[in-house]
Amino acid sequence: MGLPEVIRVDKTKCQHCLACIRVCPVKLCNVVETDGISVNSDLCIGCGECIRACVEKGHFARYGVDDCSEFLQDLDVGVPLGVLVAPAAAVNYHPWLPQLITALRRLGVQYVFDVSFGAEITTYLYVKALEAGVKTPIIAQPCPAVVSYIETYQSDLVPYLAPTHSPTIDAAIWLKTQPEYQDLKLAFLGPCLAKRREFHDPNTHGAVAYNVTFKSLTNYLEQQGIQLEDLEASGFDTPEAERAVGYSQPGGLTDTFRRFGIKVRNAGIPRVEGPREIYGNYLPDLNDDIRLGQVPVLVDILNCAHGCNGGPAVSHNFSKYQIDAIIDERKEAQIEKHQTVMEGDPREVFREFYRELEKTKSAYSRRYNDKSANQYLRSPSADEEENIWQLMHKPTSEERGINCASCGYGNCRDMMLAIYNNLNPVESCKYYLFKENERNLKQVEDQALEIEEQRDEIAAWNEVLEETVASRTTALRNLLNNAGQGFLSFGPDLLVREEYSSECVRIFGSAIAGRKFADLIFPKDREQQDFVDSLFFEIFNHQNEDAREVYLPLLPTEVLINYKYINVEYKMIEDAGHSCAEVCMAVLSDVTENRLLESQVEQERNLLKMVVKVIVNRTDFIQNVNDFHRFSTSELQKILAGPATKEEKFADIFRRLHTFKGNFSQLNMGFVVECLHQLETKMTDFKNEGGLHLDQEELKQLFSQLEPYTWLEKDLTYLEEVLGQKLLTEDDELVISKSKLMQIEKRIETLLSPSECKLLIPELRKLRYKPFADLFDSFPDYVSRLAERFEKFVYPVKITAEPLQVNPDVYRGLIKSLVHVFRNAIDHGLETGDERIDCAKEEYGQVSINISTNDRYIVVAISDDGRGIDVSAVRRKALAQGVLPEEQLQGASDDEVMQLIFVDGFSTKESITDVSGRGVGLAALSHELTKLGGYPRVETVLGQGTTFYLHLPLENEEAWSVPVSDLLEPLLETAKHFLNEQMGLEAEPVDQTSVIRPDSLELYKKTALLAIRGAIECYFVLSVDDEVLRLMVRNYLMDDLQPGEEDEYMQDVLAESANTILGNSVKHFPGLEELLVIDSPVALTSEEALMRYKEAQIWRCQLQITAGRFNLGLIMPEGAAGGRLVDESIR
Repeated sequence: MGLPEVIRVDKTKCQHCLACIRVCPVKLCNVVETDGISVNSDLCIGCGECIRACVEKGHFARYGVDDCSEFLQDLDVGVPLGVLVAPAAAVNYHPWLPQLITALRRLGVQYVFDVSFGAEITTYLYVKALEAGVKTPIIAQPCPAVVSYIETYQSDLVPYLAPTHSPTIDAAIWLKTQPEYQDLKLAFLGPCLAKRREFHDPNTHGAVAYNVTFKSLTNYLEQQGIQLEDLEASGFDTPEAERAVGYSQPGGLTDTFRRFGIKVRNAGIPRVEGPREIYGNYLPDLNDDIRLGQVPVLVDILNCAHGCNGGPAVSHNFSKYQIDAIIDERKEAQIEKHQTVMEGDPREVFREFYRELEKTKSAYSRRYNDKSANQYLRSPSADEEENIWQLMHKPTSEERGINCASCGYGNCRDMMLAIYNNLNPVESCKYYLFKENERNLKQVEDQALEIEEQRDEIAAWNEVLEETVASRTTALRNLLNNAGQGFLSFGPDLLVREEYSSECVRIFGSAIAGRKFADLIFPKDREQQDFVDSLFFEIFNHQNEDAREVYLPLLPTEVLINYKYINVEYKMIEDAGHSCAEVCMAVLSDVTENRLLESQVEQERNLLKMVVKVIVNRTDFIQNVNDFHRFSTSELQKILAGPATKEEKFADIFRRLHTFKGNFSQLNMGFVVECLHQLETKMTDFKNEGGLHLDQEELKQLFSQLEPYTWLEKDLTYLEEVLGQKLLTEDDELVISKSKLMQIEKRIETLLSPSECKLLIPELRKLRYKPFADLFDSFPDYVSRLAERFEKFVYPVKITAEPLQVNPDVYRGLIKSLVHVFRNAIDHGLETGDERIDCAKEEYGQVSINISTNDRYIVVAISDDGRGIDVSAVRRKALAQGVLPEEQLQGASDDEVMQLIFVDGFSTKESITDVSGRGVGLAALSHELTKLGGYPRVETVLGQGTTFYLHLPLENEEAWSVPVSDLLEPLLETAKHFLNEQMGLEAEPVDQTSVIRPDSLELYKKTALLAIRGAIECYFVLSVDDEVLRLMVRNYLMDDLQPGEEDEYMQDVLAESANTILGNSVKHFPGLEELLVIDSPVALTSEEALMRYKEAQIWRCQLQITAGRFNLGLIMPEGAAGGRLVDESIR
């Protein structure tokens, strides 16, 4: 435990003047810091010298610490208290000491005692110690500052400290022996701060509880408005002392000691006072005297120069003379009062008192502690010492002996040690600052010289720069003049400035300086000029960038000037000629060629759309072309020559023209539509102007001049350029080669937008489609010839089919592989005629083909009514050929065994013919189906026949093919981020796997499934361990949950987590974000998943968390519509 605090620092008032260190006798207790000089209580002796110096400087940063507030608090609550008054009170409160005693009692103090009486006890104990032969010299210890110094800094003198307590403690001990005072808590009222250390020292056994200083009590009395002179006098409650009342004065101990009649020379009882003399000279010399055996008997020693009467916590302003006079007056009065009873040896006078004292003498014994360990001053090595001297700019012995003492330590070496022990920064050294200033001054001089040289260099550079700027300005002007863009600027007056590029002259056709910008870009439109002017007024008068952002986009960005399309960009820039001002720079670009090119591209796009529309609606196209040709060459003339009225003829012609315009508009035939529209407009104007007053011949002449039969030529010419010269056959059929269709498709992909491509290309591709049933046309004849070869009778193959258009190129491989099904039907399936009759069947067998569709598949069923397939024979053959292990075969159902006929090399036929028996045909069929995303199934009834079901995905022109890693990687990163940021869980990826085994789905206890529909149709699965989900629930809710309460929220948190992870991941799926729809999450058990997706392809990736596993999965069910997920790792 550290020593009690007796001095405190208000660092806000500390000026770093170092006066405190300068007067401090021990130095080490002061630590210089950037915000003030603090005090280390373990090293401070409490002498108070630093407080005197700080007050003299007018800083008032340091002040003493006593127990006055605790003393007053205990008084308030009624604790029985007694006060021991120091002899120095006679000076501090002169001449009102008796009134002070009264004031203390009024505050609530029960008893007031005179410490001078304790001094009598202390002196008697000194005499008894000498008589008992203790070591000499006896160092008197009334002063706790001296005791603290010896215990901490000169511990070899500890054995010489008086073996008894100070007068205050001796008085307190005696009081505790008196029954009437035993329950009192005692306080000391005096001038000393260090007394607090003595009272809190375990060696004084708590005899005194409080140290109350004169200064604190005086302040309190003033606050309470208590004037001592207004109070009556009263006396102490203890016996009065005689000359010991002068104990607080230097020599007071000596006077009291000599009264006992012990003959000692003056040198035997030296008087020592004042910090400089005590700690700087006397105590260090005393060690030498002890070694020489030349020592005094008793050392009368007080820290303060004028004794306790001038202590650091006094509140008087008496001079030394006045102090001595007051003490002498009181001492004389007490001697006179006791003179009648004090003749002879006082021990004879107070025999009874001292006899009682002898009985309890051991209670007055004092022990001391060696506290030298509190010193932590380290000594530097030779190298470290040299480094510090260099830091202080003192490399020579002469400089190290300057000893100016401005640092407060008195000599340079002590300052060096303080720096080494971090007690003081080097900046506290005056010589260091002088040298630093000297060096800084040299640096400033060098820098001034360098600046002068640089100024000359800069002047030279400026000349070069001015020439360079002029040259580059000319080059920049030439560059701007030849950049093909117009550059101009204007200020708030909106008048174009003198500086503009030559391109502006070409654009506007004349010089433009001084002209208003709005008048230049809209020379004939006053309304637009006013609008532009109003916008620039707002722009120039708003410094707020947000406000400007509102107006700048409203300015015209493309204008038509002198038949040229001009693009305009605006930039607000700083006005080089005026600080804090801005101008608007306008950059003008001639984009006429771009607009013409865009017009051509748009025309090409429209023509392409016309080509596709014509091809897709070729029947309507041929009909409309023939009808219009017929109308324009013959029917128009027949109408004009007919018997109807002019009004009827006019209306009939207008109606027909309007119908043709609508029909050709549907086909995107732009030129003929425009011509028909112009004719409609002309006829409407003609009618409104009264043109129907013309006679029949004039009306006929009006239409004969138009030559409408020529209006189709331009559109037809373009169609022939794209589709070929012989566009229409003699039978009025549209003939387009496959190569032409491919060329058109490429041009569409090049010129049209993706959304338009998605609409037009599928329509174009449908031209290559044909009925699916037509692909089977060759098989009836093939079956008939094959049956004849095997001498079997068969009815013509029956084909029933739903109307279904397909691309025949897609199914070419499948159709070829179907011969194996028909061969098996004839060779293995159908019986001979005699065998069929024996089985009560018709002599002729039947082979049929049925084509149907459901939501996802085209289903082709090829059936025969023959002998069927013996499943037991298939099972035996599979075992013999080792297709499956025996245990697995025994556990397989008949249906599962039957599907083994599609295994490569498997056949139940014992002999091989040129038609069947090798076991490769059905495997080839299965392979072709797999390539198309389909699969086969076979069903059979022994003795009744066999049906092969071929499942083919419905064609989807918009199917996507996406690497599965493009989906898994965003899912993995999003899941990690979700767990880290929203759930506070660290997660690391374990693996990423492509599997086709159903048992590899690895669902854990808690699972959510979300369907993904649209361009790709698959399922997203989130499956986690139970403990992981419980942890997620607690982190998600951030509430205190009881064990087991997580179950209520687990499914909701899992669903929300799955939704969040997938929703945020879709944003990073390449090109798919707007093409996918995500369903709501549903719960799923492991068993359900294994049954539902046992034919599915599955990908998964796993994250590992401290609490368990976090599994993400993608499932592509067999036959799923939409795009396909592709695993590039197994290609």
